[in-house]
Amino acid sequence: MARPLNKKYFGNTNSPYSGGTTGIGGEGVASVTIASPIAASLAALTTTVTFSEPQISGGVRAVGVPVIDGAGDLTGINVTTFGSGYTSVPTITVVDSDNNETLNLTSGSGGVLVALQFSAKNAIKFEAQVDGTELTTGDIVKQASSRRYRVRTSDGTAVCKLVASASLNDNEMSIIATDANGNTYYVTKLTAHRATLTRAVDDGSDGDWLFATGNTASWSFDAAAGLKVQIENQ
Repeated sequence: MARPLNKKYFGNTNSPYSGGTTGIGGEGVASVTIASPIAASLAALTTTVTFSEPQISGGVRAVGVPVIDGAGDLTGINVTTFGSGYTSVPTITVVDSDNNETLNLTSGSGGVLVALQFSAKNAIKFEAQVDGTELTTGDIVKQASSRRYRVRTSDGTAVCKLVASASLNDNEMSIIATDANGNTYYVTKLTAHRATLTRAVDDGSDGDWLFATGNTASWSFDAAAGLKVQIENQ
């Protein structure tokens, strides 16, 4: 195998919103804001906060602690573990076990705002079919070769082969590269610095193809320029 990819391209390794786990994908809970105190009778020592489970299998559930004022009202929630694997905003349950008080919080209701942070910074964007569904939400977990990668999506984990097709079968994946003229290519082989290309879609407005099928090109996440193509990141 040629020089392997840097692991920073595999998923959420560069983000604090990763739950400490590589390749989960999705998002983590960045913050919880409560616009005005929520009337309750809470005691700080006996009140717990529970976030709902992340949607992506293998994700890490967010963790938080309540902020309670002298009147027992809930004024905030401090997020102590961002979590990962969320594809939608979680709900929050606040329970005071001693006072039999329960609050069910939903973002956008009652002055509660839950902000998510994307956790797949610098992850290569791809489409893969792991178990019957073509999905673009997921991460490369490990490089098996320059043509095969272990990927994780909400459908599961599998080693997938790069193919030059918009229609995928199980255990196949596609990565798209764009040249400086706006034309797109399927990537059929990827190393740390070079991508092997197959023509996909002629942009039709910005000029001719810059690469023939089978050509290789240097690549980055930056806008395509000269003879360098862009591979989109998540």
